[in-house]
Parts: sequence; structure tokens; C-alpha cells
Amino acid sequence: MNPPMTLRSFAGHVGVLSRILREDKQASTRQSDPPPADADDDGFTLAEVVVSLALFTVVSFAVMMAMVTLVKLTGVTQHRVAASNLARQEVEKLRGQNSTASQLNATATTVTLKGTSFTITPIMTPAATATCAPGAARNVTVKVSWNDSSTRTVRYDTVLSC
Repeated sequence: MNPPMTLRSFAGHVGVLSRILREDKQASTRQSDPPPADADDDGFTLAEVVVSLALFTVVSFAVMMAMVTLVKLTGVTQHRVAASNLARQEVEKLRGQNSTASQLNATATTVTLKGTSFTITPIMTPAATATCAPGAARNVTVKVSWNDSSTRTVRYDTVLSC
């Protein structure tokens, strides 16, 4: 004879039945889904990570070296522009002094701009101490030199008429 069915045993049978139906439904769903392309494609392998880090390091160093070179060249260009301006100013000063009876001041001078010393040296032919005959000309070269990583020079040439 079967023991009488209690509410508790009925709930247990319903739970078992619902679990069986759920598993059956999941099995039918899995059969209709397309199979995964590659079950092993869950992430990167150690070799892929090492290669990508090596490539990233090489590219990073190349960019860093380009930036360092750019900063150095910017400094050199700033000094070159300052030296060109100093040479032009010296030529304008010599033009203002130029006349047939005067002697030009051709002494070398040193100017310091933003911590960099620039040496301005005018060179003239005929010499600055010689008087210039009317209608003649004097060749003037102004050299401005400074020292950063090496000695650099900017040269400005002109002709002054007497």
C-alpha cells in the first residue's frame, strides 16, 4: 500500500518534474544554436602578449627619441634666430655709422640672451679703421657665434657704400 501523499512530497515531485523539463528545453535549444567558431579562442596566449609588448616598447622608444630630437632642434633653431637678429642689428648699427669721413666701430661684443652668450664679430674690407673714398664700397661680414652642444655660427654679409 502507498503512503498518503503530503504537501511536502508533492512539492518534491513538482520540483523534479520542472527540473527535467528545464533540462530538456536547454538541450533542444543547444541543438538549434550554431556551434561556436572556436572554443579555444577565449583570450590571448602568452606569446601574443609578449610580442605585442615588444612591439609597443619599440614604437614607444621611437616616439620618445623623436620627441627628444625635436626638443633639441627647437632649441638650436631658437638660438639661430636670435643670432640672425643680432647680426642684422649689428649691420644696421654699422649702416648708421657709415660715412666717408668716419671710422666704423668694428670691435667684437658679447651679448647674453636667456643664459646663452653670443659673440658678435664684424669683419670689414677695407678695414673699419680706414677711411672710405666717396663712391667706394666696403664689404661687411658679421659673424655671430654661440656655444650650445658645439660652437655654432651665423654669418650676415652686406655691402656698405661710402
